[in-house]
Amino acid sequence: MERIKRFLIESWRAKLVSLFIAISIWYLIRAHLEGDRREFPVPGTNPVLVPGLEGSILSPLIPDPVPVPLPIPGGEPKGG
Repeated sequence: MERIKRFLIESWRAKLVSLFIAISIWYLIRAHLEGDRREFPVPGTNPVLVPGLEGSILSPLIPDPVPVPLPIPGGEPKGG
């Protein structure tokens, strides 16, 4: 019993700071994992329109998307 008491009493400030740092890191990781999932665009999928870009001043400068024919082995090209 004396060994346990001595273990807890010696350098208690360093142990308390270590516990605080460990809880802080755990909280940051948990908050990051529970945050919004970001969807990254994958080439070849439908393009995602940026909200507000259609009616902006840049809309005359943005060309319409051009369908690109995709070769399919053993078939006719699609997308055109």
